[in-house]
Amino acid sequence: MLLFPDIKKLKTSWTKYDSVQVLDVVTSNEEIELYKKGTKTINEPTLRAFLGINDLSDPTPEYWEKIQLYPDQKRLFALLAAIFTHYQNIESFAQYSSSNMKGVFKMESGKQFTNLRSALVESGAALNSYRRKSEVPYDLTPLYEKGEVGLLFKDLLKDRLNHIGWNGENFYEVCYNNDFHKVLSLSKLEFEKWLDGNALIESKLTYQLTQLRNYSEIKTYKVNQWLKEWDSINFSVQEMRSKPNPYFLMFKIDARLLKRLSDVHRRSSDVDRSQGDPALQRTHKQSRSEEIHDYIHGGFPWSTISKAQQDSNEYKDLKMPGILPTAIIANILGPGSSRGKNSLNITDQITISDIESDFPSISLPNGVFDEAWDPALKPIEIIDGQHRLWAFDEKEDLEGNYELPVIAYIDLDRAWQAYLFYTINIKPVKINTSLGYDLYPLLRTQNWLEGSKDGLLFYRENRAQELVEALWIYKESPWKGRIKMIGEGDGNISQAAFVKAITSSFLKKSADKTQRGMGGLFSDVIRKETKYQILNWNRTQQAAFLILIWDVIAEKLYEYIDRDDTKIGEPIWAKKIREFEDESDIVEGHHPAFTSKNSFLSRDQGVRGILMFANDMFFSIAISEDWDLNELTWDDDLDDKSIQQESIDQAIIEFKKHKIYSLIIAFAIDIIRIDWRTTMADFSDKPEQRLQQMRYKGGSGYSEVWKDLIDVFSTSENIELKTNSLQLAQFIK
Repeated sequence: MLLFPDIKKLKTSWTKYDSVQVLDVVTSNEEIELYKKGTKTINEPTLRAFLGINDLSDPTPEYWEKIQLYPDQKRLFALLAAIFTHYQNIESFAQYSSSNMKGVFKMESGKQFTNLRSALVESGAALNSYRRKSEVPYDLTPLYEKGEVGLLFKDLLKDRLNHIGWNGENFYEVCYNNDFHKVLSLSKLEFEKWLDGNALIESKLTYQLTQLRNYSEIKTYKVNQWLKEWDSINFSVQEMRSKPNPYFLMFKIDARLLKRLSDVHRRSSDVDRSQGDPALQRTHKQSRSEEIHDYIHGGFPWSTISKAQQDSNEYKDLKMPGILPTAIIANILGPGSSRGKNSLNITDQITISDIESDFPSISLPNGVFDEAWDPALKPIEIIDGQHRLWAFDEKEDLEGNYELPVIAYIDLDRAWQAYLFYTINIKPVKINTSLGYDLYPLLRTQNWLEGSKDGLLFYRENRAQELVEALWIYKESPWKGRIKMIGEGDGNISQAAFVKAITSSFLKKSADKTQRGMGGLFSDVIRKETKYQILNWNRTQQAAFLILIWDVIAEKLYEYIDRDDTKIGEPIWAKKIREFEDESDIVEGHHPAFTSKNSFLSRDQGVRGILMFANDMFFSIAISEDWDLNELTWDDDLDDKSIQQESIDQAIIEFKKHKIYSLIIAFAIDIIRIDWRTTMADFSDKPEQRLQQMRYKGGSGYSEVWKDLIDVFSTSENIELKTNSLQLAQFIK
C-alpha cells in the first residue's frame, strides 16, 4: 500500500498581498537576494514557503536561478510556485482546470481569493481586464513551450513534497493522487512528458519569426528637416540635448517584429547621468493596450462591447477594420548606447547603409529572429505609440498583414525625445499639460519649458491646484471640507494659500535655483553624485503622499483623546488648545490642536512651513544612496489622467506597504513635538512662549517654522530623520 504525504501540511497564508508580491521577488537573482536580506520587505513566512527554504540564510534553490533564462515563462512559473504553497489552492485550481492548458478561476468571498485573482493577472496568465471579474479565464500555454521549464518545475514539486514528509518514492503516483496534473490543466500523459523535459507545443514565436525574416533588411525614405537658423541653438550634451541629425527615416514593418525590437524605458531608477539616460518614460497601461488590441481585431464599436458580446453572433455586424494609420515615433539607438546599467551589444544593434541617399536601408540584427533573443537593451526605443505597439502579441498568428508606419530618429538624445512627445501630444491638441508631465516625467525638469505660458510654471500651479482639491475632497483626508475653496467654506486656510504652500515646496524650482539646495520632490531631478532620477509618481500618487503625511499627523494628535480619555502624554500646547477650544468649534474625529483657529497646524503659516520642511526632508532622503523612492510599484489602474478616489485608496495602500510609511509615522510624531499655538491661544503654562510664537507671522514666518523644525528633528529618535535634519541645518542662516 502506497503512503502519501499529507498535502494539507502545505498551508502558507494567502490573506496578505505579500502572496501576490512574491511574483516580483523572482525578477532577477539579485532581486531574490534583496528580499532574502530584508533590503526589500515582504512577509517572511510567505517568502520562505514560496522559495522553498526553511530559513532566509539557506541557499536559494537552483531552479530559481535557472528560470531566469526563460523570461516568457518566469512569471507563470512563479504563479504556480505560489499556488503550490497552500493545499486549498491546489484543490481549487484542480477544479478550475479545463484540461487544455487553460482554466477559469471562480471568485469566492475572502481575501485569499482576491489575492489569487490578482496573482493570475500579475503573472500574465489572465488579462488585466478581468482584475475585478467574478470569473477569470486564464492561460498557462506559454509554460509548455519549454521542456526545460518542466524539469525545473519537477524539482520545485519535489521540494514542496519533501517539506511535508514525502519519502522520495512514487513521485507521479503522489502527484496524481493530489491532482497536481489538473492544477496545471494537463492530462497525466502531458504532465509526465513536460516534467520529463519535453515541450508540449511548438513555439508559436519560432514559427512567426521564420515568417518575418523578409523584414531583415528594410528600405526607408529619408526626410531632411533642418533650418540653418537652428544651428545657433544651445545644444548641450550635459543636458541630454546634443545636436540631432538633420533628418529622420520613414518605413513600414510588421507590428509584432517592431514590438520585439523595442523597449519602452519607464519608471527605472539609479541612472548614470554620464551615460545620458534619465530613465524617464511613460508608464504602460495594460488596459489601454488591451482596448487597442480589441480595436485592431474588430474596429469600433466592436472593441467597446464585452467579451461575451464579441463572441456572440448577435453583434457580428459591429465588426469593422481596426486600422491604425498614424506612425509610431521611435529612436534607433546608436553604437555603444546605454540605458541605465544596460548597454547595447554590438550584435544587437541596427545598422544603416546608404545614409547619404534618399533611400537608406536598415538591417536588423540576426538575433531578433532567434526565439532565445532577449538582450539587456534592445535597439529601438519608443517615443510615442507604445500602447498601439503593445497591443500586439509577438506570438500572435495574424491572418494577412499588419504593418505599422514608423518615423525613426537615429541616436536622438533623451531631452529631444521629451520635446517631441510634448509637441506631438500636448501642444497641438491642448491636452491638460499636467498629463504630459505624468506620462513623460522628464518634462518636469526641462528649462526650455520654463518661459512657456503652458510650460513648467503652468504645470506647477495647475498640479498644485489638483492636489489641493484632492486634499479637500478625498473622504479620508484630514483636510476634507476644511479648506476655503474659492474664498468660501469652512476652515482656517484658503485655497490660494494652500496652492502657494505646495508650489513653494513639493513643486518648487530646481535645487540649484533654491536657497537651501533642495528642489521640489515632485518637480526636480534627484541627483545622486553622477546618477540621477526623477520621481515617477503621477498626480494620484503625489496626492496620496500628501494626504498620508497630514493624515498621520492628525491621527497622532487624535490618539491623545481617543484612549479612554486619559490623554496620556498629550503635549501641553495641544492640551491648552483643547481646554481653551469652544465646543461649537470642535471637529469630530480630530484633536482641536489640528483644527482650531488657535493652532498654526490649521493655518497658512503652519501648513506652508510644514510642507516646505517635509519636502526638504524627503528630498534629502530621496537623494540618499540608501533610498530609491521609484522602487514603489504602482497598480496599472492608477489613472494618469485625473485623481480618482479609488486610485488614491490604492496608492495609499502601496505607500503603507513600503518602508517610507514608518518614516512618515516618525515624521508626524516629531511634528507634534513643536508648539503650534497661535498668539491668541492660552499660554498660562508658559507666558513667554507667546512672544516666540509671534515669529511665525508675516512673510518670514515660514522660514522661522522651518528653522524650529530643524531644531526639533535634530533630536529625533528616528536616526534617518535626525541625520537628514542635521544635513539640512547647514542651510540655516
